Amino acid sequence: MKKLMLPFFLLSMSLFIAACSSDEGSTEEKETNTEATEESAKSDEMEMKSALLDFQKEVINTVNANDSAIYTFESAKAKEEDKPSAEEIAKLKTEAETAAKTVAEDVQGLEVPAGLDSKKEEIQGALDDLAKSYETRAANLSDEANAEYTESDEQFASFEEKMAAVYEEAGLTKPSFSADIVD
Repeated sequence: MKKLMLPFFLLSMSLFIAACSSDEGSTEEKETNTEATEESAKSDEMEMKSALLDFQKEVINTVNANDSAIYTFESAKAKEEDKPSAEEIAKLKTEAETAAKTVAEDVQGLEVPAGLDSKKEEIQGALDDLAKSYETRAANLSDEANAEYTESDEQFASFEEKMAAVYEEAGLTKPSFSADIVD
């Protein structure tokens, strides 16, 4: 009987040791999986931040490519000295209206990059507000030197607020598009 107990005892010990080492392996495996998941999340977060900053530059460049006629018109009608003639103001106004419509169309044509798919709805809503801002500006251009464009300004502010929310959720400082979109 003693002869049978020794192999039984050794078999039990082997199983016990194997079970313990299996638990250690699964714990290490879980830690490795957790680390890989965390690294993947950090990588995704960095890609999103990078895509967001690149897209910000694209939006600014898209607007600035055609909006200078708007600022030219606004500054020309506000001049005290060397004020352009009524004909020149009318020409500048037509150019500004065309420019504002072009900016609105170009903004509507922007594609939200794949890296920002998780925020696509929010970004698209913001872009819609930006496009509406320029459409409204085109429709309401005034020859008055101190004309206010309240509706257009509110739509632009809504664009900035929506984009700021996306930036803050991504862990970035909210940008000031108004500072970058002025020529």
